[in-house]
Amino acid sequence: MEPAEPEPNRRSVLSLLTFGLVAIFNLIIGVPIVCYAIDPRHRKGAKSNFKLVEGVKLNEIGENTPVQGVIRDVRVDGWTLYPNDVIGRVWVVQKGTQPDLSSADKVTAFNAKEQSLKEAYLLVFTTICPHLGCSVNLDSAGGGFACPCHSATFTLAGAQAVPATNPAKRGMDTLEWEIDSADPNRINVKYQNFSTSIAEKKTI
Repeated sequence: MEPAEPEPNRRSVLSLLTFGLVAIFNLIIGVPIVCYAIDPRHRKGAKSNFKLVEGVKLNEIGENTPVQGVIRDVRVDGWTLYPNDVIGRVWVVQKGTQPDLSSADKVTAFNAKEQSLKEAYLLVFTTICPHLGCSVNLDSAGGGFACPCHSATFTLAGAQAVPATNPAKRGMDTLEWEIDSADPNRINVKYQNFSTSIAEKKTI
């Protein structure tokens, strides 16, 4: 009578099973981590406080015709990644003739100018009212801006329309901006929040 074949090595089978489960577990956990690490949004680069304004193209706006744009940025809340979170909105008003931005050198030279000189062409305001923080809208009656919460009104230059009765203690808050180097019809804005209910423009 032939001897019975030896039973499979249970320890070997258990080891292979354990190895397989560990490999699957590492794959499930490791792939998202690797994807997060190689995502260009998480690579270290030149830091900039300027963010692209979406919804505004310089060749599509006219003088004294306010256009609203959106500022987005990457935001991480715990383990949740928000790659296109809206961090603010702005009003863009063209005040003067658009400068010659036909070359990269001209864009660089324009961006190097003082903010006051750039504002002769374009004004960028935060939509947050300096009174109590409501969102400022267009004033169809007065031709400027108006806050729907407490009737604060402003001119297209951002000044208080009627200072004597205006609940806001200062004009609308301007923001620093520059021409986008990749597209001269777009602008980047240094988005900031400011304290409300005070006469001084103070960054929060």
